[in-house]
Amino acid sequence: MTQVYIISLKESQRRLDTEKLVSESNEKFKGRCVFQIFDAISPKHQDFEKLVQELYDSSSLLKSDWFHSDYCYQELLPQELGCYLSHYFLWKECVKLNQPVVILEDDVALESNFMQALEDCLKSPFDFVRLYGHYWGGHKTNLRALPIYTETEEAEASMEKTPIENHEVTPPPPIPHKMCNKIVLRKRNKTLKNYLSLAK
Repeated sequence: MTQVYIISLKESQRRLDTEKLVSESNEKFKGRCVFQIFDAISPKHQDFEKLVQELYDSSSLLKSDWFHSDYCYQELLPQELGCYLSHYFLWKECVKLNQPVVILEDDVALESNFMQALEDCLKSPFDFVRLYGHYWGGHKTNLRALPIYTETEEAEASMEKTPIENHEVTPPPPIPHKMCNKIVLRKRNKTLKNYLSLAK
């Protein structure tokens, strides 16, 4: 079954709502996926500075689309580094499991088509599927959504014609990948650094 992780700070005001969402979702999607809370890494974490030193490469940030968007023109704030580290550790879990995972944050609102969208993503040929991309809406970018085609259609398809959709969601710090317009859903026999270019 697919693991669905919701990143949530223990002290967050949304924590009770997140626990309720996990409980309700586990009942609703029983046998199809398993929801659980991942305790977010915060700047209060006892090893926070050490983790940042070991796992974050600030020079990579300067090359990211996120850095050049309207959301960021500076070094990451401590809270953003905590978000980055939380995603990083869930990536490590994905690699360890060698199974598809879904990574959400605690402000997520699951739409009625969540399970269908998840199943569609799992059938896609991509290792990395981005569920939202609002921060690209504020500046010019060469990123495009890649439509899913059958094998016969794929040879004829142009990937340049479909602009990426923007959604009103606060983005996490970027986790760039060679397929840079998709967010993490699968990991297949690739090293973690292929996905995490902000990592050392």
